[in-house]
Amino acid sequence: MRNLLLSSFVLLILTGCKLGHYSRLKEATGTKTSLKPVFGDNFNSFLFKTNIHIYGKDFSGLLVTKQLQPKEYRVIFTTELGMKIFDFEFKDTSFTLHYCVPQFNKPKLLKVIRQDIETLLMNNLEGRSVTSYTEPKEIYHIQRIQLGNYNNYYFTEKTSQQLLKIEHSKKRTIKTIFTLNDYKDGFPSNIIIQHYNIQLRIELNLLKK
Repeated sequence: MRNLLLSSFVLLILTGCKLGHYSRLKEATGTKTSLKPVFGDNFNSFLFKTNIHIYGKDFSGLLVTKQLQPKEYRVIFTTELGMKIFDFEFKDTSFTLHYCVPQFNKPKLLKVIRQDIETLLMNNLEGRSVTSYTEPKEIYHIQRIQLGNYNNYYFTEKTSQQLLKIEHSKKRTIKTIFTLNDYKDGFPSNIIIQHYNIQLRIELNLLKK
């Protein structure tokens, strides 16, 4: 009984921390800060050295993100020897799966990876309501966009005006954190996508743009 009570107490504390994460934010009034797309409005392509760690297995290779025209993108992940792992196409709000190896060709996993890429492309935010917040340390401009039952929180550092973090949450519980590091020429050269509800971690290191 004592161990059960202790476990319940610890769980309550951990849950409280998660739920209280956004309770310290206060809605901002006045000037709104616009969200700048991670990849910019117009680009040719980006090449990343990539590692995807999923349920104890590692898949390493190269990921290329190419803009075909405004709001139309092709994202291809291959091994370093050139074997294709997946090939996605995004156009406005539509998605086309051109190819996927069996290890990734699972509906739930595909959906998660697709949503991760859409979050970075930021091509599905037009026309959505944006709510701005301030936080106690006043380090960030924080903006929230509601996406169905989920929310994305965008943390832009006030001094540098760089987007440093995106938190994907549901009912104030963090599901995924996107960390954008080491900006060079206005673009993060390292991006880490860490999931907390499944065993999935994606790391992107910029090789060429």
